[in-house]
Amino acid sequence: MSNYKFETLPQLVDHRETLPKKGSYKKRKTALKDCKRAWHHSITAKALSGSNALGFAKYHVQNLGWPGIGYTFVIEPQNIIQTPKGPRARIVYCHDFSLLTYNVGNSNDWGLGICVAGDYRFEEMDEATKATIDELQDVLNQDGIGNGDLSHHEFPGYGWKACCVFDYKEVFKFLNHTPVQELPEFYDLQQGDTLWGIANNDARFTVEDLQAWNNIKDPSKVKVGQRIHFKQQSITKEPVKTTPVKVLWTGEVNVATLNIRKGPSTEFPSVKQLHRGEEVKVYEVKNQWLNIGNGQWISNVDNKYVKKVVKSSKRFLNLKPHMNSWRVYPLTVVTKIGYEKGKLNPKKFGGLSYEILGNPQKDVYTIQTSHFGKVNIYAPRDNDSTITNSKLY
Repeated sequence: MSNYKFETLPQLVDHRETLPKKGSYKKRKTALKDCKRAWHHSITAKALSGSNALGFAKYHVQNLGWPGIGYTFVIEPQNIIQTPKGPRARIVYCHDFSLLTYNVGNSNDWGLGICVAGDYRFEEMDEATKATIDELQDVLNQDGIGNGDLSHHEFPGYGWKACCVFDYKEVFKFLNHTPVQELPEFYDLQQGDTLWGIANNDARFTVEDLQAWNNIKDPSKVKVGQRIHFKQQSITKEPVKTTPVKVLWTGEVNVATLNIRKGPSTEFPSVKQLHRGEEVKVYEVKNQWLNIGNGQWISNVDNKYVKKVVKSSKRFLNLKPHMNSWRVYPLTVVTKIGYEKGKLNPKKFGGLSYEILGNPQKDVYTIQTSHFGKVNIYAPRDNDSTITNSKLY
């Protein structure tokens, strides 16, 4: 029986034997005392049903084809434990330290993965989660488990990675803040990398973009060391013929709610929901399932759930009436908490609808408001907003 201090934390649960697995990871060669603790945030909303260790494990095993979850620990803000010191976010102990799990590519052998569930580019971190982070890092230091801490994007080859992109110095006080770099011209795939993993929740590109830019027909067959380009290559005297990923048709959700899954079957985990009136682009149809891009699928049994639509010249962003506050940002700054120009109040008006004037990046839209003028707004597809071909409010 080990005598690690971290095992005495009251908010810790041991799920090493119960999380989904498919095969096994190799043993790491780097001594535990020489490893670095690799800090991640999941870039999934912390309240989402799958934004926890179980959801991440299912995604890593079923979609990325990994032997198990890529992290040694996951901190879950949605599961609060009452401790003698007050409320704390739960810690899930996922793997033995001896296992070389996939989380930082070619640095996996010396990178010990710790993931904090949540998307802290836009969400605020609660005090229970901050306290758990501080306590876990402190006892791991005392236990000699790793000799330092790095953010995911501070590992070799990942300077461009949007993890962590929030100002984590205020939360992870033990890390030195290194800004995320611009996308490089190319990137060499590392251990555990997949196109889905690289593109997941990165607003700058999609899996379909990577396929088109690199003439990749089957994204599941990429290999470690393969070089991929992060933008369309300029045409040379003898241009390479590529097969672009085409949108087959555009549809509109025709039911109250529709689950988005990470594969064409109910066996795959649900990651979020669409709502009636929302628009989707369909790239592939497979056994009554629709591929809507970035490895995401929705069911369309007997064509009842999604109807084809003629593309409207206008699209509208609808902010639902249960929201009493929604940040908007100047056009010249990033859409991040602290940079907002002001807040809209959909609840006050029974919901708000705005014509979409631009879409500068994924889930960011340019709208014209009466009070703040032309601004950008971050509106991911979730239970709080929809995009339709006509105004809802």
